[in-house]
Amino acid sequence: MIGPGNEEAPGHAGGTSDDGDSLTTKQTVILDHTGGSGDFDGLAANTDLDYVLGAAALDYVRRGWEVHPLKRGDKVPATRHGVRDATSDLGQVLDWWGGRYAGGNIGGRVPEGVLVIDTDPRNGGEESLARLVAQYGALPKTLTHYSGRGDGGRHLFFQRPPGKLTAKRLGPGIDLKTHGGYVVLPPSIHPATGRPYTRTGGPVAPLPEWFVDLTRPAARAERPARPRADWVTKCMGGNSIADWFANTATWSEILEPHGWECVYEGDPDHDEGAQWRHPAATAATSATVRYGCLFVYSTSTEFEATTPGDPHGYTKFRAYAVLNTDGDLRVAAKKLRKKRSREAGRST
Repeated sequence: MIGPGNEEAPGHAGGTSDDGDSLTTKQTVILDHTGGSGDFDGLAANTDLDYVLGAAALDYVRRGWEVHPLKRGDKVPATRHGVRDATSDLGQVLDWWGGRYAGGNIGGRVPEGVLVIDTDPRNGGEESLARLVAQYGALPKTLTHYSGRGDGGRHLFFQRPPGKLTAKRLGPGIDLKTHGGYVVLPPSIHPATGRPYTRTGGPVAPLPEWFVDLTRPAARAERPARPRADWVTKCMGGNSIADWFANTATWSEILEPHGWECVYEGDPDHDEGAQWRHPAATAATSATVRYGCLFVYSTSTEFEATTPGDPHGYTKFRAYAVLNTDGDLRVAAKKLRKKRSREAGRST
């Protein structure tokens, strides 16, 4: 299993936690269900999913995972900051699944050094992977999680190659997840079928070279310099076309014409916390709005994915340019100046 994996569960003899606070009955039962075997398929046979999922979440933490609660029977994060709330703190996890988020599904942040291949059969993922295997050769056996939908959708865990990665050349229905994203962990319950996610064990294998080569971004012409972080976070109030666009456009106006869907509105008054899903996504969310910028986690979009080692967000202007002018900022500025002139003419 991924992670160091041999930590003991927090002490619960006498009905107290490590810090001396009394445990609730639910928390005590969850701890009693946590045997450390990792046999989550067996746990899923228990009729009380509150205890099953709480025990499984603790077992994942003991094996080195960072986890966070998802909504009951869903793939959507239950906490405000989603994967950014993921933790390996046993006490926090016990509080979550033994309290407010009892019975919630389990989200697991993809561990550092791990790459997850996410196939979605409904969007042709299995067919795409079969074509790659037929052309280049088989993938090695590795740790695999199977969707509770029962249609063959799966997560294949491999050792992450260094550098930037993209899923654009892998075919429809295949996405790549890295440390910036999360996966739904067994024995979470699938929202459409009510059946648990399952897994087959095994070590996390290295990727064959042919697959690594396909995930390398293609060489491209020199790109405009990325805006400095202080400009990105203080872009309101200036006189440039980018400032005008930031103040007048909404993320819905930018993303929805290209098939993106807002799955969580966040705080619309402050343009903060909204979560978006792109049309070919295999995960519940593909991007989050923070500090007025769009941070994209999926590798299957037109945007460059953000990573913990290279975090970056797209201003509204840059996002517009990526989606409408192939990232050409000059062309985007020209189009928006025309738009501003038209709107100014209508208002006079």
